[in-house]
Amino acid sequence: MKYHTIIHQRRLGDKLFVVEAIRDLDEAIDMLCESLSPDEQQDPFAPDLCPYFGIFWLSSEALGIYLSERPELVKGKTVLELGSGLGFPSMVAAHLGGDVLTTDFHPMVEEYFQRNCRHSQVSAKYMRLNWREEGAGKFDVVMGSDVLYESTHPMDVAQALLKFVKPGGKILLSDPGRNYLGKFLEAMKKAGVSESVEMIPMGEKTCFVYEFTTEYTE
Repeated sequence: MKYHTIIHQRRLGDKLFVVEAIRDLDEAIDMLCESLSPDEQQDPFAPDLCPYFGIFWLSSEALGIYLSERPELVKGKTVLELGSGLGFPSMVAAHLGGDVLTTDFHPMVEEYFQRNCRHSQVSAKYMRLNWREEGAGKFDVVMGSDVLYESTHPMDVAQALLKFVKPGGKILLSDPGRNYLGKFLEAMKKAGVSESVEMIPMGEKTCFVYEFTTEYTE
């Protein structure tokens, strides 16, 4: 599937990031539906083919801004992004000196992510990952943006973030205030991780960036 795209440019400090994104989500969904056979439309995994990944979401940009203001969070650290979509936070983390692994389950994400790395002249590894079922090791920093948009996500996302982070590591999550954010925060509280939050103004809207610190273990 070849979607129509648009170029976004964002400057953070002295670095210009160039993000190629899908031009219009509704247009892209229409194109996808026209391409699917009736059998494919009945596939329970069909929603995973939806081109939500290709939009430059505000929460992704907010997390990139948060990282750019705190380079010590990722410099010299191993970093994992879950459900990356276009991967803007991963590109920022890589520019700041992180050893980054970017992951998503959508089959088209790698193409867009690697293209944007070339546009922005940064380098990061990519792996297709179903974080509900698969492992990828342990990381100093695990992050995600706008990944709480389904009813099953709060617990799933909390478990995944905790599964992949090293003891004493950091978990970063940005969210525009979706309905399931409260349930996610409850799950993280039950896990015993400490929490701080910052509100990032994004034009007329605000995104929340949560930073969780896990405990060291012997």
